[in-house]
Amino acid sequence: MAMSKTGGGDLSFELAIKRLDEIVASLDSGVLSLDDSLALFAEGAGLVTFCNKSLEDAKLRLNELFPVEEPK
Repeated sequence: MAMSKTGGGDLSFELAIKRLDEIVASLDSGVLSLDDSLALFAEGAGLVTFCNKSLEDAKLRLNELFPVEEPK
């Protein structure tokens, strides 16, 4: 499954997580060359950044919908 290394385009959080699972399985297999392993690692790092941003954006939206009052 080819996807953008930066997580752009039509990539969703769920697809990014699925691709990360695939990358981990490939890296764990131990059959990849060093160059292929490094390329997958770089792709995975981009996907992690994308997922973290998606989670942060979701948190901000939730805080807008359900603001939490600061303790006095």
